[in-house]
Amino acid sequence: MNLHILSLEGQFYLVEAVDENGRQLLTDRKDRPHRFHCLEEIRDHFHSHKLEEVWLEQLTPYEEMCGLEDETSPLKVQLHW
Repeated sequence: MNLHILSLEGQFYLVEAVDENGRQLLTDRKDRPHRFHCLEEIRDHFHSHKLEEVWLEQLTPYEEMCGLEDETSPLKVQLHW
């Protein structure tokens, strides 16, 4: 299984699990996106899972907020857990 961690403004993180069935957003018991407060919290949550790759994606709305077209790709960094 792979993880894609979405960093939203550095305030919280969402996690998508990726496997042969596609991408699945991790949700809580009320079926809302599960919010993590730091990368360490995510690593602790998945400590018993075998992870092949973990990617951190930094999403930014700044181009759109300044009136520029959003043509930039998100910053992606592989984490080695």
